[in-house]
Amino acid sequence: MQKYIDFLDRFKYLIIVGVTITVALLSLSLKNLAYEGSYKIWFDKESSIMKNYEVFRSRFSGDDTFIVAFKDEQGIFTQKAVDTILRLTKEFKKIEGVRKVDSLSNYQYISSEDDDIIVEDFLYGDENLTQKKKIALHDNLILKQLISKDGKTTMLALSLAENSGSDEAVNIAVFKKLQTLLKEESQKSGYRFYITGIPAVTASLVTISQGDAMLLMPLAVVVVILFLFFIFRTVLGVLIPSIVVVFTFLTVLSIQMLLGYKLNNFTVNIPSFVTAIAIADAMHLYLAWVYYKLKGKNTKEALIIALNSNLVPMALTSFTTAVGFATLGISVIEPISTLGIAITTGAVLAFVLTITIVPAIILTLNAEYKVKAVKIINLAHTEGYGAFIKRHDKKIVLLFSVAMMFALYGLTQLKVDSNSIKYFTKDTLVRSGADFVEKNLTGSMRYEIVLDSGKKEGAKEPEFLESIVVFEEKFREHFKNVRFTTSLKDIVQRMQKVVNPNAKNILPKDKNLVAQYLLLYSMSLPQGMELNDKIDTQERYLRLTINSNIVDTSKDIEMINWVKNYFTIKTIYTADVQGQTAIFAYMQSSVTDTLILSISMTLAIVAFTMLLIFRNIKMLWLFLIPNIAPIIFVGGVMGYLGISVDIGVAISAAVILGIAVDDTIHFFSKYFESIKSRNFEQSIDYILSHSGNAMILTTLILSFTFAIFGVSSFVPNVNFAIVTVSALNIALLFDLVLLPALLSLFYI
Repeated sequence: MQKYIDFLDRFKYLIIVGVTITVALLSLSLKNLAYEGSYKIWFDKESSIMKNYEVFRSRFSGDDTFIVAFKDEQGIFTQKAVDTILRLTKEFKKIEGVRKVDSLSNYQYISSEDDDIIVEDFLYGDENLTQKKKIALHDNLILKQLISKDGKTTMLALSLAENSGSDEAVNIAVFKKLQTLLKEESQKSGYRFYITGIPAVTASLVTISQGDAMLLMPLAVVVVILFLFFIFRTVLGVLIPSIVVVFTFLTVLSIQMLLGYKLNNFTVNIPSFVTAIAIADAMHLYLAWVYYKLKGKNTKEALIIALNSNLVPMALTSFTTAVGFATLGISVIEPISTLGIAITTGAVLAFVLTITIVPAIILTLNAEYKVKAVKIINLAHTEGYGAFIKRHDKKIVLLFSVAMMFALYGLTQLKVDSNSIKYFTKDTLVRSGADFVEKNLTGSMRYEIVLDSGKKEGAKEPEFLESIVVFEEKFREHFKNVRFTTSLKDIVQRMQKVVNPNAKNILPKDKNLVAQYLLLYSMSLPQGMELNDKIDTQERYLRLTINSNIVDTSKDIEMINWVKNYFTIKTIYTADVQGQTAIFAYMQSSVTDTLILSISMTLAIVAFTMLLIFRNIKMLWLFLIPNIAPIIFVGGVMGYLGISVDIGVAISAAVILGIAVDDTIHFFSKYFESIKSRNFEQSIDYILSHSGNAMILTTLILSFTFAIFGVSSFVPNVNFAIVTVSALNIALLFDLVLLPALLSLFYI
């Protein structure tokens, strides 16, 4: 260690300047910082989920539809409301990227007059609104979709062009244009308008991630600097950890940009993650140096002792933290995988900077540089704590055991949920819009069932259409959350009713008649209202759209599997469930896999590493308990409170395990060092006096930094903050109270 410090001393200024210039040059790449939030970020493009969805998009023009809804307590069929619908429909059609607009005004109403079949716009401005209201409230093609059952709420649906829907820039542009138009219309009509839909989700993901970047990144740095100043009250105490933090996250972000990555709702948090992680090693080294300086050592001597006693624990903690995040790299959910790899790089870089630039800066100080003691948490005199633990060890273990039994039961109530709408807090525009639509009109979650008739033009077969009628009846019986279904079958039914009002069958029995109905209907449609979003060009596949209430993804998965099994078992046809809402449902198993695999891999690697380092297999379980228990405990509390496991929670598990072991490593490294020359009670006192400050302060600063995620409008960030902060503090409690109690009972 002496030679290494001498080397750093000789080249200290070169190291400081060289590292600074390198980071500055890398940071030039940050001018290319960009964001993404479309459905494409969630899975690799080679994923079967994405490939199947792209096939659906090319076949039916996608499911990218903005929903605009409003309510009139006097009823939608008033002149004021109708004029509003007419104006908005006209203005929405002008928005670049919008393929078509569906509303009450241009709903293609099918009727007959004498021997003629008429397909025309439902509203045109000067008709008998009382009569139109009566028709609308009995029209199954629009009731509980374009008009509510009580006639007070309506919606307009803006479908984006196939290529536009996959471009978040178009989503954002249309979203902003909608807000501008609706603000103007609100001032004119007095209505309050609500916006939701898949493109609104995409646009919100990007805008919220940009907002988080502008808020969370600087806030994390400010919180760290203020916290450091509050602790140390010296420029040096703020400067050293801050340099490690800033240099680390600038380097990690720069590498991300150089590799061609864009920021999303998860990777935008890289600086905050790195800030929390990078500061731990710097804090341990700096606090140890201050401790030995206060013992009368000169600057260089104190640094040698501090680095010598903390190098192995810092290396181990950096390694375990890196492992915790690296295991996220196995996730098939791309944002999680990218975040895991990025923070793994950050953990390694932080350690390298801590053992290079931090000593180099300290070595620029004169030998007799005066330091101030940390007085916020003064653990310099801890005699008696070890004796307290020894005296109450059985009570402590019993108390923690009871708490864990309580948590284990709560764990059985835990659910996984990756519903996209639930990713937003209730006050966000897209979430409040979804809630309004669900409460007043129809289900705000949209699923696309692709039905395969098995042959060309098979979608016009009467048997195929009749199977859909039976399916819908069974489907609604089984899933009460389904609010509305629509497909080409409904148009055929209406044509049958209009053309043959006395027919006994609700659907034609002749395929040629079905074809004639569809031809007659499509020839009457205005430009832009074609049927190519309901049936493919080969007329083999038919699209059945479902509007459902917001439910947990476990319910979504149940519904998806039920649909597929029904058609496989009950019919000769097959079905697949597509759409961006379904993509989030398909993520449920990936979230669960990420949670289980990352915890298992982190645990296994960390346990093996500890075994190699401490070479004591009998005590290995003691090392693992304080780190697994906090995850179980917090998971149990989540089960009782009804907080579901989402992507944020899945990330937090690996993070908690990767970071929580840091304190355990420092505890054991000091314990094995002390027990050679001291008894148990004295060893516990020694641990607290030498590492207690660093353990408590790093946990506090990690907690404050991760707590910043709680101000986000992105719910997984909020859940991550709650779970991680709670678990890290519980882990500290386990390390300082339960762990010594277990040592007292089993290894004295």
